[in-house]
This record gives sequence, structure tokens and C-alpha cells, in this order.
Amino acid sequence: MSELVKATCLVVLVLQTVSNVLIIRNARHHHVSVPLIVVLQEILKLLTCVAVLSYNEGLGNALKSIKRHVFGDMKTTITVGVPAFLYVIQNQLLFVSLANLDAATYQVTYQLKILTTAAFSVVILNKRITSMQWLSLLLLTIGVAFVQFKSTSNSQTDGSPVLGLTCILLACCTSGFSGVFLEKMIKNTSQSLWIRNFQLAFCSVCVGVVNLIFTDLKQIVSNGIFTNFAPIVIAAIISQAYGGLLIGMVMKYADNIVKVFCTSVSIIISSFISIFYFQELELTLTFAVGTAFVCTATVLYSTYRYVPPKKSE
Repeated sequence: MSELVKATCLVVLVLQTVSNVLIIRNARHHHVSVPLIVVLQEILKLLTCVAVLSYNEGLGNALKSIKRHVFGDMKTTITVGVPAFLYVIQNQLLFVSLANLDAATYQVTYQLKILTTAAFSVVILNKRITSMQWLSLLLLTIGVAFVQFKSTSNSQTDGSPVLGLTCILLACCTSGFSGVFLEKMIKNTSQSLWIRNFQLAFCSVCVGVVNLIFTDLKQIVSNGIFTNFAPIVIAAIISQAYGGLLIGMVMKYADNIVKVFCTSVSIIISSFISIFYFQELELTLTFAVGTAFVCTATVLYSTYRYVPPKKSE
């Protein structure tokens, strides 16, 4: 049953990621505060967690569980909120790196987050990864970089390449660490997944509100909070919120590395849609090679899994 749930979560994650890209593609034309969208999607997660807990336990017991595990154990709640804080730092690092690097270097280097995720899985979760699986992860990193590579030979930046590379490498580390740390918090607990999701969303709302105040408060006060909120923007909020909850399920029943493979497959599917439907991209040799690398890496990683030695009787 767990394998069926795992497979279902992975397939749904791929489909959700692809649809999310298409939704955001259409929503980006509406100039809406990104920090506000982040806060609203986290609030939606909170409400969904309350709804699921109420369905399972009844509203009264659900509220008691939230009070006991979330607000009665603030130390654990704050600990779960570490990824939310790192997410804000990661966004700032990526912003600085984009200002100091050309787009091609940024796209290629940021794929190192695949390897940092694997490394932190080994260090924090004691995950066993075979040599062939390490090779598949390297192929995956190169493949995704190739798929996302866009020629920018005429692109120049006036910033510091050293600062840009430093920031993007730190962003890769925060991305890998926060994902693996969250996986550990989800798996190594007796609490339900929905309590964990509530804790994470609660901390994300707190961090998001602070970020919103310091970045877009003046814009919201002058223009109004729901300015430019078209239906496609609401769809983007819903997609992002439930995509986040789905990732929690993937971490519960699979792991971060498998999530990375799902995301990589989603990138290829989204790129194919951009090439053949929207005709925004061209089918290039680098894209074809990258796709082949990702497919090969997926097969290698699933085939050469670590098999623990049998205990001698």
C-alpha cells in the first residue's frame, strides 16, 4: 500500500509541477506582490490542514491537537520553521547572484542544488547512495543544466562574478539543507503529517508577513491589497499551496532525491510544451542531450539502489 501511495504522490507531483508552470506563465502578466502571494498560499495551507484534521478527528479534537502540538510546543514549531527562514535567505542570495552573473552561468550553477541535496541526505539522514547513483545524480545535474541552458553570448553584467558565484553556491547549500532538514522533521515524528504541515505553514506565514512589510507594504497601502487579482492569480495561489502540501507527502513516503528527479522530469515536459505548443523555445542539441541525460540518470538511480547486506543467522 505504501508503494502505491508513493507512486501516486510522485506521478501527481510531476503533473502538478507541469501545470503550475503553465499557470504561473499566464499569471506573471498580472503585477501582483510576490510576498503577498506567498503569505496567501501559506494561509490556504493552514486552512487546508485544519480541514483535513477536522475530517479525521472532528473539529474540536483538531483544534485541541493544534493547540497542544503547535502552540503548546513552540520549541518544535520554531525548529520546523527553520526551512521557512532559509527560504527567505535563499531568495535573497539568488537575487544577488542574478545581479552579478549572466543568465547562463546562473542557470547551470544553480543545478548544483541536486548534489547538495544528496550530500545533506547522506550527512543528516545517513542515506546510503551507491556509486552508480552518485553518477546518476551527476548526469541529472548536467542534464537539467543542458535542458535549461539558453545562449546568452551577448549578455554582460557589471557586477562581481565572485560575489555572484558565492551567493549561488550558498543558495544551493541552503536549498539542499532546508529540504533534507524538513524531510527529517516529517519522517522522524509521531505527529501526523498535517500537524507538521500546519507548523511549517504557520512559521512561513510569520516569516512571510515580515518579508512583506519590509518589501511591498508601501505598494499594497497605495494600490490596495487585491489589486490585479485576476482568476489566474488565484489559480496560481491554489496550485502553489497544494503543491507544497504534496511535496510534504512525497517527503513522507519517498525522499528529497526522488523529489528532485520528479522536478527534473517536470522541467523537460514543460520545455516540450513550450517548444511544440507555445513555440517559445527551440529544439536544440543541448536540449536533446540534456533530456537523454535526465532519462538515463532516472533509470540508473532507480536500478542501482543500495541493498543492505543480509544478516547472517
